[in-house]
Amino acid sequence: MTELEQGAVIGSANLRFRLLGTVEVRTADGDVVPLPSHRPAVLLAALLLRLNRTVRADDLVDVLWDDDDLPTSPRAALQIYVSRLRAALGDTDRTMIQTGDGGYSLRADPSRLDLEVFRVLVRRAGETTDPSARAELLTEALALWRGEPLAGLDTGALTREMTPRLVEEHLRALELSFDARLAQGGAADVIPELTELVQRYPTRERFWAQLMRAHHAAGRQALALSTYSEVSRRLRDLLGVGPGAELQRLHAELLAATDTESMVVPRQLPSVAPAFAGRTEHLRQLDDLLPGSRVALVIGPAGIGKTSLAIHWAKQVADRFPDGILYADLLGYSPAAVPADPLSVLPRFLAALGIPADRLPVTADEQVGLYRSLLVDRSVLVVLDNARTAEQVRPLAATGATCITLVTSRNELAGLVATEQAEPIRLDVLDPDQSRQLLVARVGERRLREDPASVDTLIDRCAGLPLALSLLAAQIALRPRRELKSFVELVNEAPLDALATTDGVDVRTIFSWSYRQLRPELARTFRLLAQHPGSEITTGAAAALAGTPIRDARNMVAVLVANHQLVEITPDRYVLHDLLRTYARELCEPDEASAAFTRLLGYLVHTGFAGALLLAPSREPVELPELDPAVELVLPASRDEAFAWFDSEQPNNLAVLQSAAGRADQWLWLYVWAIADYLDFRGRSGYMEAEGLALEAAVRLGDLRKQAQTRRDLARGHMAMREWDDAIRHHELAMGIAEELDDQPAIAHGSLSLARVLTRMGKHREAIEKTIRALRIYERTGHTDPRGTALNNLGWYYAQLGEYEAAVDYAQQALKLFEEQDSEYGRAVVSDTMAFALAAAGRLDDAIASYTTAVDIVRAQGRRLETAECLMARAGVEERAGYDDAAHASWTEALEILEALDHPDAEAARHALDQQRLNGQ
Repeated sequence: MTELEQGAVIGSANLRFRLLGTVEVRTADGDVVPLPSHRPAVLLAALLLRLNRTVRADDLVDVLWDDDDLPTSPRAALQIYVSRLRAALGDTDRTMIQTGDGGYSLRADPSRLDLEVFRVLVRRAGETTDPSARAELLTEALALWRGEPLAGLDTGALTREMTPRLVEEHLRALELSFDARLAQGGAADVIPELTELVQRYPTRERFWAQLMRAHHAAGRQALALSTYSEVSRRLRDLLGVGPGAELQRLHAELLAATDTESMVVPRQLPSVAPAFAGRTEHLRQLDDLLPGSRVALVIGPAGIGKTSLAIHWAKQVADRFPDGILYADLLGYSPAAVPADPLSVLPRFLAALGIPADRLPVTADEQVGLYRSLLVDRSVLVVLDNARTAEQVRPLAATGATCITLVTSRNELAGLVATEQAEPIRLDVLDPDQSRQLLVARVGERRLREDPASVDTLIDRCAGLPLALSLLAAQIALRPRRELKSFVELVNEAPLDALATTDGVDVRTIFSWSYRQLRPELARTFRLLAQHPGSEITTGAAAALAGTPIRDARNMVAVLVANHQLVEITPDRYVLHDLLRTYARELCEPDEASAAFTRLLGYLVHTGFAGALLLAPSREPVELPELDPAVELVLPASRDEAFAWFDSEQPNNLAVLQSAAGRADQWLWLYVWAIADYLDFRGRSGYMEAEGLALEAAVRLGDLRKQAQTRRDLARGHMAMREWDDAIRHHELAMGIAEELDDQPAIAHGSLSLARVLTRMGKHREAIEKTIRALRIYERTGHTDPRGTALNNLGWYYAQLGEYEAAVDYAQQALKLFEEQDSEYGRAVVSDTMAFALAAAGRLDDAIASYTTAVDIVRAQGRRLETAECLMARAGVEERAGYDDAAHASWTEALEILEALDHPDAEAARHALDQQRLNGQ
């Protein structure tokens, strides 16, 4: 048996069934078999559509009746129609229409059903590689169609569902047939048929494409192109959309169907200065994108060298793109023009790709489609310079498998990264070596060797900005007789004026292009951020400068970061390029700048004040000025949060204080008060500079109490550095002021502090006298908090004299007061005193335990220098007790802290470790 005859053959073999047109049954002689009208005919069609397969009775009920005419007993009615159909087909033995598995099936040879024959012929056509045989098989298959399938049946569920499916099979077969006939060279024969079909099925794009190919193959190029215009119009009118990818690709092929040898390969890169330095890693990132099908996004602030990098790399890899390089400046930040409309760039790109103006599609969507179609099989680099938005880029991005789109922008274009998977390549400033390389490339090594120190200064003033370096190099090259130090003077005096040329190219102008694009509130924030004198700006400081809630400030800062007018170095920490800072300050009115700086100082002082009391709760608070209501505070709630906040502001402290000197002395002094203990705990980095500025401010304010307190703080710093004479001098001056004011608490504080210096100098009896004087004043004036410290200090001084019984007695009195005050730090200093006394008495293990208590407390409180001092004391006792490993660990930790603090005691720790090694321990 042939393939058409395969299948179960049950019942009469003489009947022929036809569904591809009017539903009918014929005998082998061609006679039509009369069928019962209405539902029995529908039943026959339903069974034939599932030939030799069981159709569930419920499914047959659904196709025979709608819900509104369902009989009382549908199963019984179904059986009646089955019986009538059997009678009409002569199926007396019930071998053709069989019952089983909850339904009915019609059993017959598939070759007797036109639908099955059609499907087998189409399948065979798809399997053959011979165009002629394929065309013959499809012609035979299509000849089976006599009109609309399932014709003659009442409209119902079956025809609603199955007629469109069968029509689709017919249309697909027609498409395959036309392809086969076109492959045989039968273009002229199919044109009339296709012309009729596109009118009958105007939204079926495959027919339109075949008609275009037929016209082209028949030498009717104009008709082929006009057919595309017609289908574009019809689709837009009927569906509101343009042609799909296949039609667009075909249109591009037909437009570009010229002699390839006469085609011009576009090479549109602009010229660029030959000097180029650094960017090795960024060039590697671009190389990694090859062979293509990617979008690279080079982002960075104005003047950072984005265009130079893009063009430099494009010229390096030009041979990797044999079909050309397209370039467009999208004018994203040009002051002289609005940003380029990508749809105005498209015609230029299409012309460069060989499409003349008179053949351009009318609509923008069609032009985009044509552009993408032309690049599908080409290897092209598209450089889109100075983009402002992702919308400018999308229509121009190449989609070919071996194409790359290289975009430069001052904006992050996050949408392009998200939706087009663009690879962001962020440019930062050049380092000093790269900056030098750029200058050498522009002016030559010989000129720079004349004055290396001036070159270093100039590089520093340009802060790694390639544009600034290029402008500076131009100035140097144009004035070969001028000494380099004269350029240093110019840059120091007016950096933005110095970095300019006479033809209007300068840093200030380039910066202004980005600034003018900012919304008013963003422009204001940009100006005010520049009033921060420090190197790093936190979000809280930004909010204070701008006088806005922190949430609003965070949002505005994010936009400035996206525009590369601000750089985020860590979460909530930002830097402003030095030249941008200078530019922004030029834009700010004096009153506006002054108010912003005052808000910043208020924010720092009030937040620092709260942190200071968390680090040292026993400190006597000072009165603070009223805070500007526009400043939002988020105060630290724990010691850890306080340390974190102080750490975040530490890089800026000295710059803030220097900027406040002489213009906001009250705030300056208060801020030093707030950060003093933090600086002390962290090892006094910047402590003496800060206190020195505070003393100068107090003198300018004429405030004697502030002067006295600041001198005591300076004495504390000198004492820590073993500078005894300076410590005593400041203490005596502070005491003189306190006595002049008859400030008894200040006299007591001064006496207590002076005693600490005296004992360090070995003058323990004098230290005891000063401390007892302080104690008596505290008792007389009711100042209880400092008494614990005074009592413990007495214990320490007596221990130094070897009077251990008195030492322990005073230490225990101090401990009782500290426990009443719930002072952990008090426990630490008492433990240190007790440890010293215990060690002197030979109770080494008890001394080590007491030192360990002190170490644990001060370490937990972040008091780094005191931690190191306690570790060194414990190490000495551990050595005496023969615990060499423990001693080594204590010395090592102490040395690490002292080296980090650049403290002179580091040498003693280092010597102790060396001695251990010499002793073989």
